[in-house]
Amino acid sequence: MPFYERGPVSIYYEEVGAGFPLLIIPGGGLNSSIASLDTSVPFNPMERYKNDFRCISADLRNADSGQSTGPLEIDRP
Repeated sequence: MPFYERGPVSIYYEEVGAGFPLLIIPGGGLNSSIASLDTSVPFNPMERYKNDFRCISADLRNADSGQSTGPLEIDRP
């Protein structure tokens, strides 16, 4: 499982496919996670576009169903 880590922040992300990068941002507000791509949308864009693009997606920090962690800077939205 790949994580990007910088200081106290740890961001879980996934990559599939090859080619031109396509950033896929899961919806769901404060509950945005890669897992929601299987349940909250009509199709999973990571699976749909993996043969055409290098698909990259990440969990929002501290999302309930996500794996990313780290402090949120309230004074710096």
